[in-house]
Amino acid sequence: MSNTKEYPEIKRGIRIENDVMYVVGEEWIEKVASALASITRLRILGLIAKGDMGIEDLAEKLKQSKANISTHVKRLEEVQLVKPVYVPGQRGIKKIAKPTVKEIRILLWKLAEEVEERIREAPLPPEEGVSLG
Repeated sequence: MSNTKEYPEIKRGIRIENDVMYVVGEEWIEKVASALASITRLRILGLIAKGDMGIEDLAEKLKQSKANISTHVKRLEEVQLVKPVYVPGQRGIKKIAKPTVKEIRILLWKLAEEVEERIREAPLPPEEGVSLG
């Protein structure tokens, strides 16, 4: 399977190109998936996709505290899904959450290329290798 023409050249990590986030490497996939594994964070992304919103506005809309929303936005910032923009507010500086991408592509074919080597280097910890059945 040759996907090199279809996707930009990317090494392990996160790359954003033309409103698309490309995610390569098991630890990076895990970080992005973890950031997306929250209804609150998904709702934040959905709201700011329609237009940039401040922390106060998000808190009001989602009926949560500003501190909680700020924590969720910070988590999205850590994986580059949200960019903070600071603007003057009525009482000091106001933080605006701005989306950085419209699409996320997890390149599983690149993951397949590295799996054999990664398994030899670092097998799964026992808690992750346990069967649920």
